[in-house]
Amino acid sequence: MIQNNIGEKIRRLRLHRKMTQSELAGDQITRNMLSCIENGAALPSLPTVWYLAERLEVPAGFLLAEGDDDRIWRKMNEITDIKRVFGRGDPRICLALCRGCAEEADDEIFMIMAQCSLMIAEEELNAGHLKLCCAALDEAVATCERSVYNTQMIKHTAALYFRFLRGLSQSLYPESQLDVDDCFLGAAQPFCRYILAREALDQGDRRRVEIYLQNEQEDDPWWLLLRAHKDTADGNFETAHRTLTKLLHDENVSSRPLVYYVFCDLEICCRETGDFRGAYEYSQDKVHLLESMLE
Repeated sequence: MIQNNIGEKIRRLRLHRKMTQSELAGDQITRNMLSCIENGAALPSLPTVWYLAERLEVPAGFLLAEGDDDRIWRKMNEITDIKRVFGRGDPRICLALCRGCAEEADDEIFMIMAQCSLMIAEEELNAGHLKLCCAALDEAVATCERSVYNTQMIKHTAALYFRFLRGLSQSLYPESQLDVDDCFLGAAQPFCRYILAREALDQGDRRRVEIYLQNEQEDDPWWLLLRAHKDTADGNFETAHRTLTKLLHDENVSSRPLVYYVFCDLEICCRETGDFRGAYEYSQDKVHLLESMLE
């Protein structure tokens, strides 16, 4: 029984890799011997098992194990492509590959799927597709629940994204059941730390804001936006206006929600400095932008 199992596994893996018997046999065993092994007429020695396993790029233990676990060997063939695409930063292609082996999905693949969904949510947010962002966040959280691995950071990040989205429009997402402790410096992404710092500023917690401003890159657009928001809150409207105008005309700033908040603070700066026409125009700009992001 074990003999037949080994031969079947070897033949299946060889065909999957599009190898002929001669190519797999190499110079250590004959093609006829390999044919006998695959047909169950001969049992390979341990050195032969190790040799064939190395050429087939699988653990020798997989060939020796009893039973015929198709799920394991299919995952071994898929996971290399999945990890390669994930490492390349292609979350949509990676997620499609993971879904393609849904029957073989396990805790590792579920964790990769959750991370890909979170990366897609970030892309959709910056593009201003807020409802698609919510859908991707929902999928990330749901997939986290299917993995026994520690996905707390993914759920933590998703919760912060939900809080940011509710700040744009409460119609986007109901009060989330996801709660996070405000682990400020432990937030995974600079954008997450910006969310926490912005909340702290609105709540009057200047200590947290200063920590963020001291630890972030000064050319980061979210850093500049927070600095301008702080200047606006402190009444330094002209300074804030210069920073916000610079952001507005920076061709490298592509996040539509960031532009929305630039319009919000520019409206305040113009109103407080007596530029009521500018305040009206920025007010209209922010309304139109938000409407387009909610479509």
